[in-house]
Amino acid sequence: MKKSALRLFQITDSHCYSVDDRPLEWLKDQTVYPNQTLQSVLAALRTNQQPEHAAVIVSGDLVQEETAASYQRCNQILNTFPLPVHVIPGNHDVPELMQANLNGNIRYCEPIQLEGWQIILLDSSETDREEGHLSGQQLADLRQQLGVYPEKHALIFLHHHPVLVNSPWMDSMRLQEAEAFWDVVADFPQVKAVFCGHLHQEFIGSACVGGQVVPVYGTPATCVQLKLHTPTYMLDHIRPAWRDIVLYPDGTVETQVHYLTLPA
Repeated sequence: MKKSALRLFQITDSHCYSVDDRPLEWLKDQTVYPNQTLQSVLAALRTNQQPEHAAVIVSGDLVQEETAASYQRCNQILNTFPLPVHVIPGNHDVPELMQANLNGNIRYCEPIQLEGWQIILLDSSETDREEGHLSGQQLADLRQQLGVYPEKHALIFLHHHPVLVNSPWMDSMRLQEAEAFWDVVADFPQVKAVFCGHLHQEFIGSACVGGQVVPVYGTPATCVQLKLHTPTYMLDHIRPAWRDIVLYPDGTVETQVHYLTLPA
């Protein structure tokens, strides 16, 4: 029997609050309610869900206000989705609060084992730091995880971007141990792509390691998008987004970003 393709959804940077009628506090000239935009994106995912979809991956910054109540409301919203939801922390998150308040259908930093594919989720957050970090132990664990299933193709998800995006203000918050990260990846040719959040913008880049080119995909937020190629923070637009990822048995990865137009 011919093996069929597998699919994943990626969403990121929901920046939720404990209540749905609170606007995103750092927007100056627009009013956006991040809980509501997350719910709109999840409704769109339900409409676009195919039998091949295995999971939703939420790549960090689940909340804006780092409180138990915010995670509890985010937990309620994410648990309305009928697939397993795998989450990783971002710089706006508190891992201890995530683990204490996310439950039900939600998995915290749990790898996903699919037929022919391994999906690894990394926590690049560090307390009170905006930039990304991976400890020596985390890098050793990554090496170990990749070594367990050399026959499987692999994807890696983390919040912070591991390559430069040519945006001075955003690149100051990139993964600081990027060189060490790519040194690990270089030893495992089964890694087919790396996906991140954090950017609030679509991004396609790559890293040439171990004699192969590994694509790096940044996914726009479920709330608002920011301009990258500017010296400082600047709003781009307020259309929420998600990413669809298709995984083929031969290791090919196809992916596309979709934007949602909200009613006026």
